[in-house]
Amino acid sequence: MSCSIEASNLTKIFKPSKNIFSLRSPTAKTIAAINQVNLTVNKGEIFAVLGPNGAGKTTLIKILCSLIIPTSGTAFINGYDVVKNEHKIKSLVGLVIGEERSFYWRLTGRENLEFFGVLHNLPLRQVRKRIETVMELLKVEDPDRRFQEYSTGNKQKLALGRCLLTNADVIFMDEPTKSLDPGVASRLRQFIKEILVQKENKTVFLATHSIQEAEELADRIAIMDKGLIKTCVSVSELTDGRDSLLDMFKQCTRT
Repeated sequence: MSCSIEASNLTKIFKPSKNIFSLRSPTAKTIAAINQVNLTVNKGEIFAVLGPNGAGKTTLIKILCSLIIPTSGTAFINGYDVVKNEHKIKSLVGLVIGEERSFYWRLTGRENLEFFGVLHNLPLRQVRKRIETVMELLKVEDPDRRFQEYSTGNKQKLALGRCLLTNADVIFMDEPTKSLDPGVASRLRQFIKEILVQKENKTVFLATHSIQEAEELADRIAIMDKGLIKTCVSVSELTDGRDSLLDMFKQCTRT
């Protein structure tokens, strides 16, 4: 089975900014957002990183998407280095975040998707054709309504739709069902599993703090806390093993 994502000794250290406040606080320390992270994700797999807020999940995703540079270590997407091949990486990956501010609120859903499609250097005709496919696939209600008028569920659908415009091979999702009602969240999880992975053979890397979501979606689950991968287990091992995922989570995140 081919590998989509590889990370070796991946580390990101943030240093305190040099401003008037930090100068008054000489004890300010550097922060290791992620520390010596090693992982591999196979093509067509759903891989979940489960951890509490502040565990380092978002930092890990940003590095793998070439949005920030690691302090040390290496990472590859489909064999391409996330630092040396930044432009290639951005054509290979899609990112879904529950961040509404990344959209233009006064534009319609369709106009937003056209704008982001063109930003990826796709021909407008191709973008518009892909938008129709994505809108039908996700059942987006009233695509010509202003973004600010959408429900939370439809905003999240558009976030996923923006990611699908480029037909990315590897999709990263940071808390994709955050703020969604249970019905919408369930349908989104079903779409990820049945359409993106089983039908289109995409690789999905999911960051979540929901144990239920990780168990329902993932083939394998890594538990992360304080920048460290504490353990990695397959869902089949969980069903056959002695400990539940909740037990493992409590053990790995115990202070």
